[in-house]
Amino acid sequence: MTDKFLTVNQYSRPGKKLKGVQGIVLHWTGSPGQNAETVWAFFEKSCPHEKHYSSAHYIIDQDGTILHCIPDTEMAYHVGSSQIDPHSGKIYTELARFLFGEYARNPATLSPNQCTIGIEMCPIDGAGNFSAATLESAKFLVWLLMEKYGVPVERVVTHNQIVGWKDCPRLWVNHPEKFEVFKSELEART
Repeated sequence: MTDKFLTVNQYSRPGKKLKGVQGIVLHWTGSPGQNAETVWAFFEKSCPHEKHYSSAHYIIDQDGTILHCIPDTEMAYHVGSSQIDPHSGKIYTELARFLFGEYARNPATLSPNQCTIGIEMCPIDGAGNFSAATLESAKFLVWLLMEKYGVPVERVVTHNQIVGWKDCPRLWVNHPEKFEVFKSELEART
């Protein structure tokens, strides 16, 4: 794991204090073949230039390399939303409101960004499959964060489980049973 912190800026690293770690949210970059350095450069350069809010605390490359982009004590822009969840009819899902309370109930002023750590994973194809190295590093990193912050496995979630409308990470949205296997392997480590 390498610390490569983004420059503090309005669009990818706002420098705002995280309000504790209530959950860990897993993502995919959505671009097959993209590596962690390219994602980091997008957060560092493109987001401020394009005035686009996006970031994550960690990026896991296809070779398993982990870039730590934002300190765990700071907020990242990885799971905010202004779109309606198709199932709940609200900005965030029922699960998000259950897990993160006021951070998912008051989207005008709060968001799950303020109480979660985000992890981006680089896929190997358009179906969202990950290399064995990416998955192994993800399990290791999530387990470390669970141990460090006392996060139970029930609070390890996908981006889709929080917003409802986004197929992120695509593999686990289309095959939720594979995400359950991932979580059961986390439980086996504890």
